[in-house]
Amino acid sequence: MEADKPYLKVLFANPKMVLRYFLVMFILVPALALALYLFDIDNRHTWMAVLVISLSPASPGMLKSLNKINGETNISIAWMITAILISVIMLPVNLLIISKILNVNIDLGVDDVVMKLFIMFLIPMIAGFLISKFIPGVVPKLMKIFGSISKVASIIVIICVLIIAVPVLMNKSLISMGLILAFLMITLGLSLLFELPGEKYGPILAYSVILRLPAPALVLASLNGMTRVFAPDIIAFLLIGIILMMIYSKLIYKK
Repeated sequence: MEADKPYLKVLFANPKMVLRYFLVMFILVPALALALYLFDIDNRHTWMAVLVISLSPASPGMLKSLNKINGETNISIAWMITAILISVIMLPVNLLIISKILNVNIDLGVDDVVMKLFIMFLIPMIAGFLISKFIPGVVPKLMKIFGSISKVASIIVIICVLIIAVPVLMNKSLISMGLILAFLMITLGLSLLFELPGEKYGPILAYSVILRLPAPALVLASLNGMTRVFAPDIIAFLLIGIILMMIYSKLIYKK
């Protein structure tokens, strides 16, 4: 509602930037995770979890982070929506390619993942845009209501994540945590390298690549009976990524 509209025209007015973002987020980063899985036999469980979450779209939480460092809000919103729509296609395509390369059967879970994305993000976002367009007078009141609900919900989510994550991280080996951190740092550097021509918009690609949406990865792990195996690494990826980007924004943007 606050964004008013999806700003897709603004994003696609720069097709070369969209192509770079797509290439890094949905091709190069998953390919790197797959290569590490193939060559680092001793840590395959970790790399498979990293590979699965590397197929996910950007988390909407990146918008608040980019706003704090004065990133281009309109482009950020448009890219987040675009990335979610692209992931609906690329996630099963990538999984199919991976299953052929590894010669394993993977439940692609297309229906479950797409439904999760639509219910959690696309439907609420479309509703917000429609409200802003057709009944803009109610937006300020609804913003206050949803803002209060969001603050309470965020606190509950943080508490729940900590309850789950702290024991998980305490049981994770330092080697596994170090590998995930190294992967995230490499992908951060890669995304910044590809983002240089469009840096006037802020590090949108960097935040998109690091702050991934964990829901599709967890759904896929559940469908394939691997939740207990992959969930700890997925949670570690999520938390290490948040901490890494907090440090990055503090060092580079003093925010």
